[in-house]
Amino acid sequence: MYQEWRYNEFQQIGKDYSSQEEVDVYDPSHDDFRDLKSEIKEAKEWLAPTTNSKILDIGCGTGNFSIQLAACCEKVYAIDVSETMLKFAQAKALSNKVNNISFSHTGYLNFELPENHVAGVISSLSLHHLPDFWKSVALNRIFNVLKPGGRLYLYDVVIPDQQPNDIINDFIKRQEKRGGEFMKEDTIIHFKEEYSTFDWIMKKLLTDTGLIIKGEQFSDGVFKKYLCEKPK
Repeated sequence: MYQEWRYNEFQQIGKDYSSQEEVDVYDPSHDDFRDLKSEIKEAKEWLAPTTNSKILDIGCGTGNFSIQLAACCEKVYAIDVSETMLKFAQAKALSNKVNNISFSHTGYLNFELPENHVAGVISSLSLHHLPDFWKSVALNRIFNVLKPGGRLYLYDVVIPDQQPNDIINDFIKRQEKRGGEFMKEDTIIHFKEEYSTFDWIMKKLLTDTGLIIKGEQFSDGVFKKYLCEKPK
């Protein structure tokens, strides 16, 4: 299936996270505009992992969510398309003495897990690397791997349906104030080269898979959180 025309999710678009330099500045640069502690807290509250839970963290990046979730569940599958990111995350897990994370160099379209296998999936600031058709493929794969009643925490850069140009321009200005020219250019690259989509499209993609959106919230103009559940 899709053998000849499958999207290459391992290609780097926007920022090149195969670069050690980019990976090294990932956490400190994101601290300029994210409240990571609150995001992790919200993800844990929604996924509600138990000691018997298995969680899939897609686009795990530097491992922040995986490490925190590993403390309260049986196993975390942490996957990323950047080997450099994975090595960084593995080193961080080792330094935190966390040993129940399985790291794999793969992504939304290529991970291999049985159907109905995990209690929760987290996708934080990574789904926008896929064009919309492939987002749909990815979300269907997430639906299949979730157990009945399993939950998805999706947090991403999403384009509001109303006044998108103004909201994006205002966000770029805020990013410049937070992180100077580096953050401004980083944000411009995102909207020029990556695949953030409209809110109405994202919601349709989610519900078309069969997922139920139990909660949703915009923050800072372009960040959107979707709390989704697979029917029991």
